[in-house]
Amino acid sequence: MLIYRQIWKIYSDKQHNDQFSRYRLEVERTSGVSGGNSKRRWHGTIRACSIGDTERQSHVCNSPACSLCGIIKTSFRLARFGHRTNFGRFGAGIYTSATSSKANDYIQQQGRSPYKAMLLNDVVMGKVIKMTTDNPTLTAPPAGYDSVVGEPGRSLNYDEAIVYKNEAIRPLFLVIFRP
Repeated sequence: MLIYRQIWKIYSDKQHNDQFSRYRLEVERTSGVSGGNSKRRWHGTIRACSIGDTERQSHVCNSPACSLCGIIKTSFRLARFGHRTNFGRFGAGIYTSATSSKANDYIQQQGRSPYKAMLLNDVVMGKVIKMTTDNPTLTAPPAGYDSVVGEPGRSLNYDEAIVYKNEAIRPLFLVIFRP
């Protein structure tokens, strides 16, 4: 059970919000799914600072090692895929989960904070293909689909949702909690 310390609303800049909104409308139009089948999903990453621990620690850092602040500043970037794990069960994409425990497995706290941080994101899933076996060569979802969902089973114990476009995801909340 997570014990929440702080929850911060993230306000993306106009450029990223506009890109996300345009993509969601495009997916809704082409896939025929309402709202682009937008879902809230968790993402855990590297935090090299103490952003969010207290009201005074509300500014993003400039450390290139802090993936968390990089995402808050410029949203998600596929170019950063594999910098830490060098493996993507479903290829080069942006990974999230409906299960906070799964995202927690990917958190790496490098600073001195006694807390952990995770992002809750808005993810345009569109038309989803469900997979139960690894497919690490993917660079996009199969033709006719907008995203991949890895279902628990053979190699997964928790779900994974993967999008392959930067504009398919935006951070909504920074959640600070005690491990």
